[in-house]
Amino acid sequence: MKARRVTLLLILLAAAVALWVWRGGLGRQAAEAPDADAAPAAYDYKAHEVVLRQIGPDGQLQFQVEAREITQLPDGRISAQGLTLYHDPPGSKPGGPNRWTLTADSGELPAEGGVVTLAGQVRARGKWGGRTSVTFATGHLRYDMAKQEFSSDDLVRITLGDTIIEGRGLRANVKTSTLELERETHGTIAP
Repeated sequence: MKARRVTLLLILLAAAVALWVWRGGLGRQAAEAPDADAAPAAYDYKAHEVVLRQIGPDGQLQFQVEAREITQLPDGRISAQGLTLYHDPPGSKPGGPNRWTLTADSGELPAEGGVVTLAGQVRARGKWGGRTSVTFATGHLRYDMAKQEFSSDDLVRITLGDTIIEGRGLRANVKTSTLELERETHGTIAP
């Protein structure tokens, strides 16, 4: 009878230890261990309410991005949500009157800078010809910061001073002050 009690007690003790290991210590570690077959992470890092400044090799600010969220993708590209991008053309004073301000719902920047792709409620504001304020409003816009060129195949509304022009196929160069709309162009030119 005493041997039965000891055996039953040992069985209950072994069951309690097994349950503890399974639910607490080792069971949790096994559940939390990374799956070797799992897909790699979709991003390298993600940050919220961010200010990102890209500094060139000469120590000068190349551009600044303020965003609700920034994600660096595994290939080095940066994806931003709710962003404002500030770009001062080469040779101009940072934050000066020649600064371009671009806003969009989302955007992508390559790791090395270069061409920025913006989407959703895009607005680009700056000086045209160094004097006149201009705004490009569209759904999608590409901006090559090195060449200072804007392009879009979407419908674009351009406000240049008091003049409003709409069309598709935007090609605009800030450096040379050339602007082209390839098709479906309509406008109102103020005197």
